[in-house]
Amino acid sequence: MWPGTASSTWRGWGLLLPVIPLCTAGILTLQALGASDATGLLAPTAVKQLQFAAAGLVAVLALTWVGYRRLGRLSFLLFALSLVLLLWLVVDKWIDLPLVAERRGSRRWIFLPGAQLQPSELMKIAYVLALAWYLRYRRNYRTFGGLFAPFAITLVPMGLILVQPDLGTVLLFLPVLFAMLFVAGAKLRHLLVIALLGLMCLPVFWLKIRSYQRLRITGVVLQSPEIRDYFANHPEAWDKLRPQSENPNEWRRELADWEARAGYQLVHSKTAIGSGGIGGQGWSQGIFVEHNLLPENDNDFIFAMIGHQWGLLGCLFCILCYALIVAFGCDVATVTHDPFGRLLAVGLSTMLAVQTLTNLCMTVGLGPITGVTLPFMSAGGSSLVSSFVSIGLLISVARDRPILMKPHPFAFDEEAEKYGSARV
Repeated sequence: MWPGTASSTWRGWGLLLPVIPLCTAGILTLQALGASDATGLLAPTAVKQLQFAAAGLVAVLALTWVGYRRLGRLSFLLFALSLVLLLWLVVDKWIDLPLVAERRGSRRWIFLPGAQLQPSELMKIAYVLALAWYLRYRRNYRTFGGLFAPFAITLVPMGLILVQPDLGTVLLFLPVLFAMLFVAGAKLRHLLVIALLGLMCLPVFWLKIRSYQRLRITGVVLQSPEIRDYFANHPEAWDKLRPQSENPNEWRRELADWEARAGYQLVHSKTAIGSGGIGGQGWSQGIFVEHNLLPENDNDFIFAMIGHQWGLLGCLFCILCYALIVAFGCDVATVTHDPFGRLLAVGLSTMLAVQTLTNLCMTVGLGPITGVTLPFMSAGGSSLVSSFVSIGLLISVARDRPILMKPHPFAFDEEAEKYGSARV
């Protein structure tokens, strides 16, 4: 459809239809969790979330007015700015810089007057923009050597974010890279070889991560009492999983008290969801709301509180909303013929999908606890605004489709590659 028609307009703004109930459910949950701290009608966390949601909607309107292609011309500048902000956090580990403070052993935020900025959230958007802009007309990524530049664009911010440390955000980048390269026309066998090489590097990755990160990863299998009993009866096998710097007795104590220590959040998250049953305890009801039994229940584990209050039906409704967002994003990527717009839509849709799946799997015990927020629902200004920015860019791609007097983007065959041109 051409820009300006009713169908193209609906396809763009229809992306907000599943976003609004997700934001509403998140704000209601924050209100329920923070009701005891409220001095007025609303809890402080709910007020902040409303303010950030309003800022996100303003960002959506601004992006649809500016247009994604204008922003694409600034993509490398935005990417460089995001790298500088990430470097600022890294350098603070050795030099005490202003606007940075360590929280729980990590440096993830830059503290501005009246607000906190999380550079990794800005980098997610800047990265997708820069990679889409780089790939839009190039053909060299059809060769194995041509994949070096896209992977360099990806690995540099991943390394800087990993130093913070923020393992959860790091895990979002590679799926986005592979999805964008695949849609752009990179050969599947090249991507499979790279994925195989990455799997071969996992033992090195395991040796480099910290003790608490290993406990989070092993927590996926330690949910089983049988596996915990096996390690308890075979301490030498459990000791092989510990870092060399870790005290063996402390490491074994983590296993013996797993449900009360490393597994506390996961056990209570699953209990909160299960206690909701089919219809839930009701809004602002239930012991997990009234007694604050689950750490990070307003942030990383807010989905557990959704299940506790509104049960299985509420969880399924939220999952349906996320599925609609991804489906609309894929539809936008399918119907646009602008190479940059298509890659941008694929990258942003993949980012939202992977982030959502990572958080949901973490909450129900199907994946390790990584600290990834749930888009549109978790408390946090940077995360919420960046999610709205993704929606704004997708709406811009849907509404502003240029007429291209050129071959169909990313359509390759052997004859076209032989003569260096794309297939019509």
